[in-house]
Amino acid sequence: VSSLCDFGAFVDLGGADGLIHLSELSYSRVGHPKQVLQVGQQVEVYVLGVDQERRRIALSLKRLKAEPWTMVEQNYGIGQRVTGTITNVTDFGAFARLDEDIEGLIHISELSDERIGHPSEVVKVGDEVELRVIRIDSARQRLGLSLRRVNDDTYFEDYDWEDASQLSSIGDSDEG
Repeated sequence: VSSLCDFGAFVDLGGADGLIHLSELSYSRVGHPKQVLQVGQQVEVYVLGVDQERRRIALSLKRLKAEPWTMVEQNYGIGQRVTGTITNVTDFGAFARLDEDIEGLIHISELSDERIGHPSEVVKVGDEVELRVIRIDSARQRLGLSLRRVNDDTYFEDYDWEDASQLSSIGDSDEG
């Protein structure tokens, strides 16, 4: 790694420099390349493309690993208890990282049984929390999480998974 800038990292390929754009550093959100790399670090990269006319080489770090959302349904199940770290708090909820590349949303309605004005009343960035997986949409790369239902084991034990397998999340209804 020869240098870092706001939009990515330049890598000396031995006579030519290539750019790893910010979006190609990791499958998870990266605010600045210094969160993932440091100048002088040796890295293995994937060559995305070469533009000989403009003398540019596009590189990727993340494409050397499997896309994490391809395994999300095998690794997580509806009703499963998980541990997450709060990474962002917004007006509509909080995001929690479950592993290196998987984050889910805890909607404001899933943070507490009590009515709250803002998610920051319940969680803050850096908090480690026990959660319940309530929705999985791997095609859209979305994971719904709940803090308020984390101890609601009876609901999940009594749930008829065979009859409700077509439902995409807890709380959906089946009209028939």
